[in-house]
Amino acid sequence: MGIKDTMADVLELVDPDSQAILRDMLTRAGFNEQVTVGEMLNRFVPENDSPKEERMALLHVMGVDKNKFAPKMTRDQRCQVLALHRMGIKPEVLGKMFNVDRRTVTHIYTEASPHYKAIREEEAAIGRAAFNGKYLTYETINTALAFNHQLSTTAVTNNKFAKGKAGIHTVNSKNCAYAHRVIIAWQDVNSDLNIDTEGWYYRDLDSDFPDTWFSVGEESMRTSMACYIAMLDDITDKL
Repeated sequence: MGIKDTMADVLELVDPDSQAILRDMLTRAGFNEQVTVGEMLNRFVPENDSPKEERMALLHVMGVDKNKFAPKMTRDQRCQVLALHRMGIKPEVLGKMFNVDRRTVTHIYTEASPHYKAIREEEAAIGRAAFNGKYLTYETINTALAFNHQLSTTAVTNNKFAKGKAGIHTVNSKNCAYAHRVIIAWQDVNSDLNIDTEGWYYRDLDSDFPDTWFSVGEESMRTSMACYIAMLDDITDKL
C-alpha cells in the first residue's frame, strides 16, 4: 500500500484479525478510516514499546498488494449490488451484471463478512427503502431486468455425472501460502445455501466461510473437473 492510500482501502484487503487490531489503533489515535497509511505509520511506527501484534498489523499494511485485489466496482456499484440482492436478484445475475465473481457478491450482502461493512452500515442507517431509492436508478433496474431475463432463458447443461473430481482435495494454488482442503460436489437448487442453479460447486474448508458453496461462473458448474480448475484460480488464504 502507498502512503497516500486510506486506511479504509487497507481494511478491505487485510484479514479479520488485522482489521480488528487496526480499527482499535485508529480509535485510540482519534483517527477515522479516511486517514492515510502515511499518517497511520507516522503515528505508530516510532513507538518502540507498542505490542508486537500491532507492529505486525502495521507491517501487514505495508505488505498489502492493492493491485492483486484491486476493486472492480465503485462504491455506488457495491451499493447497487446490495440493493438488488435485497430485491431478490440472484447472485449469479449480479456477478454477470457487474463482471465480478460470486464470492465478491456474497461478501457484499453477508452480515458476517468482514468486507464491505460500510455498505451494509449505510443501508441500516438510512433504511432499506431510502437506500434502494438512492442507488436503484432507472438504468440499474433496466440492466438487472435484462440480465435476469437473459439468464432465465439460457439453457444450462450442467452434467451431474461428470464426477471425476468430486470429493475432498488438498490444494495449494498460486493465491495461497498454505494448503487448503477443498470439497467438490454437485449441488441441487437450495435457497438456504444461496444456490439458485444446480451444478458443481466447491467449499474451501480452510477459508473464512468453510460452510459456503462457491461457483466461479457458469462454465465452472458444468463438470467437477471444470469446477476444480476454476477453484484453483479462485481460492485465496482469506476470502
